[in-house]
Amino acid sequence: MPNIRAGALLVLWLWGLWAFPQEPAQRAPVYVTASFLDKNNLFIESLSKDEVQVIENGQLRRIEFMARDEIPVVYGLIFERALFSELQADDRFRHGGVSGSTSAREIAYHLVDKYLGRQAMWVGTYDQGLEVALDVSFDGSKVKETFQQFRGPRQPPQSSLYGALLSAVTKMNDRPEKRRVLLVFLDILDIDSGGKIKSLKSLLSGSNVEVFFLSFASALGSTRSALHPQMSQAGLKELAMATAGEALFDAYYREHAEDLTQKIYNQIRTFYTLGFQAESTGEKPGSLVVKCTRPGSKARHHPAVPALP
Repeated sequence: MPNIRAGALLVLWLWGLWAFPQEPAQRAPVYVTASFLDKNNLFIESLSKDEVQVIENGQLRRIEFMARDEIPVVYGLIFERALFSELQADDRFRHGGVSGSTSAREIAYHLVDKYLGRQAMWVGTYDQGLEVALDVSFDGSKVKETFQQFRGPRQPPQSSLYGALLSAVTKMNDRPEKRRVLLVFLDILDIDSGGKIKSLKSLLSGSNVEVFFLSFASALGSTRSALHPQMSQAGLKELAMATAGEALFDAYYREHAEDLTQKIYNQIRTFYTLGFQAESTGEKPGSLVVKCTRPGSKARHHPAVPALP
């Protein structure tokens, strides 16, 4: 008798699943960023949702959210401690140049004063690991005070950009903002991280973070465990492109910090944030293509759907 009752209950349960199918659990939207250039290589700043296509693994996805600079952004500003070493400054002044620490501080000040306003910002420094000097703050004055307090040792320490980026991306992906921008001020790319470009690209392309590198490579770069300046530039460009960001080099803007600051912000503010339902999972991120339907236009974006939210 108990077996008959159990069998009847099983039949009723199976019939219920057939008659009243469960709605699949709604996934949280995935957010990605993209910027667009027109046929004259000018940033497009007035796109509508109907003019943009998001394609995941070859399949068109419906854009559920689209915004530009009207959404909250979190900015992380991290500095290689080698920039602030005494020998680094001595080397620049001896050759009649501006020290990397001076240039980095000046550019960071301009960004906070003119553009970043009261957005969420945090500040860190790194050599072998990332140290948070100021946790997330909306107070620009506190952020600038933190820059002013940076001091380095006499001898430039060995650095690991790999470890710093791993920690920084993890911290950024814990934030609730839909858009996250990381600004990395460094002397030069270290040899160990240069040998891990492939791993770093996978990390960056699978995160919802845009990374902008500002390199102040000096003559002392080769005395540390660092790449040749040209190899460093190529590596940083490759990493930045994996996030639709940019790698910029102080040598091209020497004595013109405001020009470099303006260029950085012009790129940051032209990004659109797009939200859509992704089918791929974090274990196996899908390929991503973002297009603009305007003739002759081009898009910059992450090459993969973010594995991290």
